[in-house]
Formats: sequence, C-alpha cells, structure tokens
Amino acid sequence: MRLPFVLITLCLLSSALVLRGEVQMCKPGPWGKIEYQTIFLEAPDWVVEHFPMPSLQPRWSFAGGTPTSVRSLISRAGVDEKTTDRWLNDPRCRDDQDALTVYPTVEDIESLSSSARTTIYRELAKSDLNPFCKEPVFIPGSSVDEWLRGAKLDKGAVDRIRKLTYLDGDSLLFSDYAAVLSHCDTDSEARRIVKATTRTRSVLAALRVSAGDDLESLARYWTAGYRRKDILPMLESIAEQGGGGRLDMAHLLPPLPRKLIYTYPTPDLELTGRTPNCHWTSLNFFNYTPQGIYLDLKLAANRVLAGYSRPTDGPAFGDVLLFVDAKGNAHHSCVFVADNLVFTKNGENSAVPWILARLEDVKQMYSRETGNRIEVFRRRWDKSS
Repeated sequence: MRLPFVLITLCLLSSALVLRGEVQMCKPGPWGKIEYQTIFLEAPDWVVEHFPMPSLQPRWSFAGGTPTSVRSLISRAGVDEKTTDRWLNDPRCRDDQDALTVYPTVEDIESLSSSARTTIYRELAKSDLNPFCKEPVFIPGSSVDEWLRGAKLDKGAVDRIRKLTYLDGDSLLFSDYAAVLSHCDTDSEARRIVKATTRTRSVLAALRVSAGDDLESLARYWTAGYRRKDILPMLESIAEQGGGGRLDMAHLLPPLPRKLIYTYPTPDLELTGRTPNCHWTSLNFFNYTPQGIYLDLKLAANRVLAGYSRPTDGPAFGDVLLFVDAKGNAHHSCVFVADNLVFTKNGENSAVPWILARLEDVKQMYSRETGNRIEVFRRRWDKSS
C-alpha cells in the first residue's frame, strides 16, 4: 500500500509535530500543482536541554538611557509615577555598559497593559542587552491558543503567556520568560514551557504529477533551468502510474536544504562560534558544501552584489528574497520556492529550525516597520558559481 506524502515525511521528523487544517493548493504557475498542509514543530529535547534558561529576575537595559529619558519613555507607556519612582530609585538601577538598567518585579511585569509593553519593549529591542526583546517569540497567526494547541502545558501557563503577549504592527510577540517561569515549581516544568515557546509554524508540501503535465517544463523550473540535478526521470516515473502521484517537496530541493529541512542546527554547525542564520541559509541554497563565510554579514552582502542579479520577471525557484528596511539594511533573507512558499531559517539560534513556510508568515515577522520592502536576487550561473 502506498502511503500519502504527509505520512512518509512524518517518519523523518521529530515526534513534536502537529498537523493543522485542511490540505491547501498553491496558485497555478510554472512550478506545477502544489498542495500543502500546516504543521507545528517544537525544538527536540536535546536542544532544549542545552538552552540557557532565562533569569527569573526581570531586567530592562535602556541603551544610552538616562534617568530623564527613561522616565519620559515609561511615562509615555502609561506607567504611573509611583511605580516609575520605585524603579528609578532602586539601588540596583545604574548606568551599566552605557545603559540604564531597571529591575521591575514579576508583579510589575504582569500588571503592564499590552500597549505599555509594546512601547517599552520596542525601545528595549534596540539593544542586544535585552535578548528576549531583541529576538522575541513570534506567535504565528496572532493566536496564542492556536499556537499552543497540543503543547503539554496546563491552562495556567497558557493563560499567563497570553496575558503577557504584545503587538508590534500585526505581529503578536512574547518576551517575558522571567514572569512565566517564576510560577514554575520544578526545572522540568520550566523547560517544558521553554520547549512549547519554540513552536514554529511550517508546511509540508508536495508536487502533484500526472500524465498530462508538461514534465519538461516542470523539470526546467525545479532544476533552475537544468543547472542542478535532473528530476525528469523521477517525474516521468510518477506520471506513468495510474492517476499520477505526489512528490514530496523535500525531494525537489538541492542536497543541502534537503538535508536541513525540518531539522535544528547540530553542534558541528556551530564550530565557528555562530549558529547558521538566514543569510547563510539563503546563499548556500545551491551549494553542496556550505560556505561558512556567509555568517559574516559584510561577506554575505558582497556575495549578493557580486554573484546575483535582479530578475526582470517574477521570482523563480532558488531566488533570494531580501527583506530590506528603509535605510537599505537587509535584516532577513529567505529562498523563493513556489507561489507563496519559501525556504527559511527565521533566527540565529539553535531552537529555530530550517523550514518551508508561507511567505505571509515571514512577512509578518520581518516587515513590521514602515518602509520595509522585499528585493529579489537571482544567482548568476557563470563558471565561478
């Protein structure tokens, strides 16, 4: 008996995976007929066990802040003057590493309104001194209940996480680990919550192939114009079956992304001291052996300028999508696959997997600021490629 493509792929993935929703179809295009289903991935235990647990003491570090500037910001956020005085008069409040650091209590954190949290955390996100504001947990679809459905958390933990979320544009975010973990009685309970917050929305996808399809055109698209492995024999074999069949999207990817998809960075990939990020992922898409130099933002930018051009048609398989801010800085990149599907790694840490995702989800994460745009770059296939 032939198993559906979803079940075949599930055999290769972590057990912490939940299927959601009906099978959906991509829009027609040169990529053929693609169907996909939403899944949620959680980081495996071996990743969570080595994940540094957040401190239980809330700490806000305002880079370049002064008592006057911080007081003004907190006032704009709607925090009352008595609470502000307590924070700024705390003996621990000091100028530390060119930043003014304050220590709100867990109760203070829990009493903040969502709008106050947004105002304050937007400022905190500007500094690496506040890692959970700088890289907050992104809640896909803006629904905590949908995101955590199936997670092994009690109702109290889910309610606390929901209460502590905040909006930045259309994105629902979470940063307050200290407040949530302070309610835990055991280390295992705390790690269970951290594990649940690594949940990432992805998709499983497959190409439907039938005898009436233009197999030559499909093969040309999925090999970037026959510049990579030939998949035509595989397509012909599937088309010859009665009624055609499905080809898992993972088998259409080049060797490196095919190996990485739905997995998490292993320690051997961190030997340079850095975890592979989005630019490393995008620029190594067609490389059989990954090039570590793309972890350096300057070298990655030079590679784009020297080895890529801007296509005059729409994006095609393997094109790099750069998310550029109003100042021209590229703060994320991913690889176009087909229609609304991209290959991406949304963050530089070991709890973030390589996934196939909907472009609208990636936009929700990385296009929150006014003036952000997406630029398309296509690899030049010359002798030096």
